[in-house]
Amino acid sequence: RMYDYVVSELPSLLAAEFGDKLDTSTASVMGHSMGGHGAMVVGLNNAANYKSISAFAPIANPTSPDCPWGQKALAGYLGDDKEAWKKYDACELIKAHAGPK
Repeated sequence: RMYDYVVSELPSLLAAEFGDKLDTSTASVMGHSMGGHGAMVVGLNNAANYKSISAFAPIANPTSPDCPWGQKALAGYLGDDKEAWKKYDACELIKAHAGPK
């Protein structure tokens, strides 16, 4: 639910509250640790919405076979389809990212 909140609900709430006082063309997303990874996932999956994406000490590559806690967490949230997990792994998203449009 946090993904939808950050991507959809929060921007709508801010626009409704601040209207033309808020310049969404300069929106950025950032986070620390697990939130840093989340910021990278949100930013890379919605690159057109953010001018910058920042992460301080993010977790890395939770889809890796060398990351048992990531495998467990992703399976718990998304099921056993490991291809579906890639949409929520910043390392996989960076590999597939074609750059600014």
